[in-house]
Amino acid sequence: MIKIKIADINDIDDIVSLRVEQQVEDWNHTSANKDFSVYADKFYVITKSYLILNLNKSIYFTIMFFNDLPVAICALEKLEKLPQITSCEKPTSLSGNIVSVYTKSEFRGRGYQQRLIKELLNFAKEQGFTEITLTTNVPDAKHIYEKFGFKYISNKYYLKIK
Repeated sequence: MIKIKIADINDIDDIVSLRVEQQVEDWNHTSANKDFSVYADKFYVITKSYLILNLNKSIYFTIMFFNDLPVAICALEKLEKLPQITSCEKPTSLSGNIVSVYTKSEFRGRGYQQRLIKELLNFAKEQGFTEITLTTNVPDAKHIYEKFGFKYISNKYYLKIK
């Protein structure tokens, strides 16, 4: 049985577990010379502390359960940014960024992320979000985002300041 919901405080441990799994998988794939699983326990604590303070305030998660097992997450991060002149047209508009799109490997290819994203976008609309961005490093996911109307508009660059 599949259950999808907007996460609440009772789901934090499930979200954190999936996010740790996601981050280890992503960063191990990105950096072949380092095993990021050594940071899993510390990252768990950091992420849990962050979510205790911010869940459903500045970040919202959809979570999917398959037979009560958490198998996928997708989040919307509220963006606080310097207003643009366009905010004069609709001063109460909110901007967000989709992050932490992850499905456990054994549950991929079943359309679960599409269901989570749909739920999250409906929630965003209800909450007054009018602009949502996302960045992906998964080329196979591009068609999913385009189905929802996302348009590729630019490249994003990253700089680590040392």
